[in-house]
Amino acid sequence: MKRILIIDDEQQIRAGVTAKVEQCGDEALVVCGEASHGAEALEWLETNFADICLTDIRMPVMDGLTMIPLLTQKYPWMQCIIISSYDDFQYAQRAIQLGVTDYILKPIERDALRQSLDNASLQIDQRRKDRAYHLMTKRIQQSQALVSRWKDLIVTRQFNKYPLLVTDTLSTMEEWCEGELYLLDALSCTWIQMVAAEVKLDQPGLRTIRDSELGFDSVVLPHDRTRFYYRLCAVLRLERGILDLLDTAQNGSVPENTKVVSSVKQYIDEHYAEKINLEELADLIPMSKSYLTVLFKQSTGLTIWNYLVEVRMSHAKLMLLDQQLKIYQIANRVGYENSEHFSKLFKEYFGVTPKGYRRMVELNVE
Repeated sequence: MKRILIIDDEQQIRAGVTAKVEQCGDEALVVCGEASHGAEALEWLETNFADICLTDIRMPVMDGLTMIPLLTQKYPWMQCIIISSYDDFQYAQRAIQLGVTDYILKPIERDALRQSLDNASLQIDQRRKDRAYHLMTKRIQQSQALVSRWKDLIVTRQFNKYPLLVTDTLSTMEEWCEGELYLLDALSCTWIQMVAAEVKLDQPGLRTIRDSELGFDSVVLPHDRTRFYYRLCAVLRLERGILDLLDTAQNGSVPENTKVVSSVKQYIDEHYAEKINLEELADLIPMSKSYLTVLFKQSTGLTIWNYLVEVRMSHAKLMLLDQQLKIYQIANRVGYENSEHFSKLFKEYFGVTPKGYRRMVELNVE
């Protein structure tokens, strides 16, 4: 939702502009306040939040060209659009120097106003997106544990655990904002997109959040309510995002990532006789240990250790056919230094001890 402040010394003009904004039919744009000159607008902004200002140039007390630099300095997140009845190139030129989004003439045409507001909204979104991306890339290395929790939850489809995860993510992002709370929505969008890429899912839709969806029924947003408001936006955005990703995963759209699983299996098949460290195995992929564990289990139905035992036991079973090999030698060859531990695992796996297996196939060894 983008909030618009209208500044003009004629009340009738302000009412007309408000009506035209409403006629645009965009629920994401709402007029939140009005002022009769620049000084009154700055006073209003001391206690209230706005994203866009539509301002006249010539007004008493403080004109638009005087106000805009003061507004931009104190409220850099805002975009300004000048509306004026003076078709004067010098005014337009000065407005461009001040960095206004657009310069439109009275009487205002609805289509021209709609285009200007759309441009301003897009610029705001892009600026906040860029800022959010910068903050995330700067801090993401410190939050790898949180990223892993998102990936693990989605891959294992743990629907019941997402509320706590959303709360923890919100707290982390609020620290990143450093007071720029209006960035929370952009950060939430960027976070969802990043997680979707990590788990190789299609990007979920990130449509504009309406105040009605938040239960926020006031067009005016006082500064002391901005934290509450933007936290609500972020929670809804994160919840929608994670539920969309969970739903996609539930419907079988998560690739099984056979290349990764095959690589792990191949490594174990070739090195089963060695000591295998899960962290080193994850580094070879490369992938986080927790995510690799979840992905392997999701794909095979086995933990990595279960698969390792399965490979070792299969090789041990074949080796037991060789009468020349002692039990302890076979244990060593499949990666176990302790032959008693090996025998215990073998019995758990096949229901019979190594010696018992040999007797079954009538290959008794002294």
